[in-house]
Amino acid sequence: MACADTHPIERLNPEKIELVTATPSFVSPQPGDVTCAHRVAHHPFPSTLLDEDALKVVRRLTRFGHETYLVGGCVRDLLLGKVPKDFDVATSAQPGQVKKLFRNCRLIGRRFRLAHMLFRDGKVIEVATFRRSATNEDDISERHAAENLFGGPADDAVRRDFTINALFYDVDRREIHDFVGGLDDVAQRRMRTIGDPVRRFQEDPVRVIRAVKFAVMHDLHMDDETVAAARDLAHLLKSCPTARLVEELFKILRTGHAAACLRRLHEMGVLPLLMPHVRWSMSGDEESGPMRSHKRLLEALDAHVAGGNMPSEPLMIACVCLPTVEPLLNDQGDVSSHLDEALRDCLAPMCFTRRHVAGARMLLLAQRRLAKGHGSRRARRMLDRDYALDAAQLMGFGALTEEERGQADEWTAAALRRRSTKRAPAKRGAPRPRRPRP
Repeated sequence: MACADTHPIERLNPEKIELVTATPSFVSPQPGDVTCAHRVAHHPFPSTLLDEDALKVVRRLTRFGHETYLVGGCVRDLLLGKVPKDFDVATSAQPGQVKKLFRNCRLIGRRFRLAHMLFRDGKVIEVATFRRSATNEDDISERHAAENLFGGPADDAVRRDFTINALFYDVDRREIHDFVGGLDDVAQRRMRTIGDPVRRFQEDPVRVIRAVKFAVMHDLHMDDETVAAARDLAHLLKSCPTARLVEELFKILRTGHAAACLRRLHEMGVLPLLMPHVRWSMSGDEESGPMRSHKRLLEALDAHVAGGNMPSEPLMIACVCLPTVEPLLNDQGDVSSHLDEALRDCLAPMCFTRRHVAGARMLLLAQRRLAKGHGSRRARRMLDRDYALDAAQLMGFGALTEEERGQADEWTAAALRRRSTKRAPAKRGAPRPRRPRP
């Protein structure tokens, strides 16, 4: 699978990987199914690809004596020849110490105490302290105490989910530190859990979804043991908080690889578990007559994301639900009340917010008006609504004929013109002084 955001970068040379210690030093005991060896590869990344704000955070923490690295997805993406979207930092500094060093720091989280560095335009650099597992000497009676035990980089690495996400980059030395075989897996484009996949998926079943997402996004192959464990334990997703599942679904729909990701999840039996009432049509063979398929909608959504657009939550929900509720939309008369019930059934048991569901409902109802063309007065009046552009884009995503596609393009252009010509509300000036009484 080709990736549009790739960049030329020197490939990792296995001969430059140096074995530092056969067994890295740990603060806490490690699971027996995890094989650890500390290896270091000198592999400088182009400075133009590293985030300046993230480098400032790393170097300030280092200057004050804290061991600090770039970690996780940014290192993985750079090794795979992609431009990272986010840069995360891992450090030996505890959250309170990080807070004292940065005025733009905000501590968040109850379960996992993290530091967020706030920069311009809403950018956030996440700083996490090295975590470790509990020992017999630790008091973990308090709530979330076990999740906030601090250790070293080796302890932190084995707690992560996949080997490709457990790589640490030393900015000053330009070295990659690997404790769990992530360098080999990147070189072989292999997707593997840290330790026994059965144990890791049982610890957190959401990792099943994340494994498929990373494998599809980065064109990696999942080893047979990981695939088998994911299939066998997918049913555990029913016990996960639905808010986490919704968050993962939105992340997938915004990757630009939603069609391939959801098709793979459907083949593994995950999608019917998450949303059993959706009539999933991932192959495109189900598409006949006026019916839209998920394959067509998701491929159009991926092209939309590839063009640099960020779809709204209601638009993504509408893409998921349209093939299921479309027969209802084609009925004559007022279908709004029936659509509410159909959406509730379609989305259950997932927990989407009322605002997002209400927005998706408006987008689906708008398809009936838009199909009447520009000659419809009610359809033209809809252009004044905030959701007009999303409704026109949804129509374009599901277009089956050239006529429908042309009509959707006209509505999209009209919505863009209306949005650009909307005048901003006039600012209120200072109140006029009262005239003195005679």
